[in-house]
Amino acid sequence: MYDADSLSSLSLTIGMIVVLLWGAIWLVRRMRPGMSSVLDTRDCAVVRSLALGPRERLLVVRVGSRHLVVGVGSASVSLLCELDEPLSLGAAADRNFGEAIRKAVGRWRGG
Repeated sequence: MYDADSLSSLSLTIGMIVVLLWGAIWLVRRMRPGMSSVLDTRDCAVVRSLALGPRERLLVVRVGSRHLVVGVGSASVSLLCELDEPLSLGAAADRNFGEAIRKAVGRWRGG
C-alpha cells in the first residue's frame, strides 16, 4: 500500500515538525523573562540578592516604587524592613547595597 520512500519521507517530515515545535517552545521560554526585564513592566522584581548561608538569602525586592529587604530561609520568608531610598543600578551598587542595609538595620534597632 505504502512504499518505503513515502514512509521515510513522512517520518522525516514529522520529526522535523517536532524538532521545530520544541525549538520554538524553548525559545519562547528563554526570551520571555529577558523581554519583561528589558521593558521593565513587572510590578515585582528582585533587585539584589546576597547569600548568607547554604539556604538563607537576603533579598531586596522592588514592589512598585518601594524597595523591601526580605530574609529568605529554608522554611520561611520574612520582611525585614523597607529602604528609605531605592538602590541605584550601576558599578557602585554593591557598596550602596551594604550601606543601605546598615542604615536600615540601625533604624530597626533604634539607633
